[in-house]
Amino acid sequence: MPSESPAARKPTARIPRCAQGERGYDVAQVDEFLAAVHAALASAPHEPGDPARGLNSTQVRATVFAGARGGYRPEAVDALLDAAEDALAAAERERCLRARGPEAWQEHLDDLTRLLRNRLDRPRTQRFRRPSRPRAPGYSAAHVDVLCERLGSRLEGAAPLEPAELRRAVFPPAQGERSYEEQQVDAFLDRAVQLLLASR
Repeated sequence: MPSESPAARKPTARIPRCAQGERGYDVAQVDEFLAAVHAALASAPHEPGDPARGLNSTQVRATVFAGARGGYRPEAVDALLDAAEDALAAAERERCLRARGPEAWQEHLDDLTRLLRNRLDRPRTQRFRRPSRPRAPGYSAAHVDVLCERLGSRLEGAAPLEPAELRRAVFPPAQGERSYEEQQVDAFLDRAVQLLLASR
């Protein structure tokens, strides 16, 4: 029998916690969220047409927890969330294949690829908007462009790129013409993670 994935297990006290003087993720919030993940995985539809219940992979990626002294260690929780997103994405793929067939799934992949390509094919420093306010901080355009080019190589099959590298991407701050609007870049990276997971 295959072993259960970390994301599919019910939350337990084995998640490491910070020392009392250190800030981690709020324990109650994390436990509640991981319980919802477990429920979503346990209720994954097995027949075509069955509705999906509970969380989906996109919601897992977007979740944010409050900080709390003595809370769960962020790196441990983040690893569980990565596993949860992977597992839910696989269930979503299986659900689509069962309900609509491989052609519909391929169409979904093609739509995501076109969406990303429309952005990646733009010139360097012009792939995303500038922050709306002149002095508002944004992400360094040069650093975002480097990651975009790595993603482009991955889509062409020329270089590896794992979803975790996009999830953990951190860009130096910048302003004005040297910056990109953070929200637009984040939304793009969410789509990119979705595509990489769906392409597995």
